Amino acid sequence: MSDKPITHDIKERLGKYTRLLREIDNQYERLGRMEISMAAPPGPDMTGMPRGSAEEREERAALEAMIRQVENPDERAVLRLRYFDRADWDGICAVLFSDRQDYLERIDSYQNRTYKAHGRALLRMAEILKETEAPAVKGSKIH
Repeated sequence: MSDKPITHDIKERLGKYTRLLREIDNQYERLGRMEISMAAPPGPDMTGMPRGSAEEREERAALEAMIRQVENPDERAVLRLRYFDRADWDGICAVLFSDRQDYLERIDSYQNRTYKAHGRALLRMAEILKETEAPAVKGSKIH
């Protein structure tokens, strides 16, 4: 007989569902930020540089595939907001926690939680990168 309590599987499934709901909430907040930034027309591009490239789209797709492997929805949101949307730390903190009743009173605590989520997300991304590179290294032959 298993050492797990009989409720383990359903708790795990409910936990996954709760994380999915959090992911949806984070995406709505992120969408709101994007809509605001899209309302203001961009300034003229004086650099002469193209706004996007095939290389950028390829790298973004690769990074997004890695981000989807990060289990925690807040950690995924921090990565997307910081690196895809180029949000500042205050904005990221607001996306994650501004719906909390005590947000303004405890903003320092929520900012700390944001930084910690970022750190955990980076560690997980490093693990994912190592896992994806490992099979390629194992399969190569050195002569």
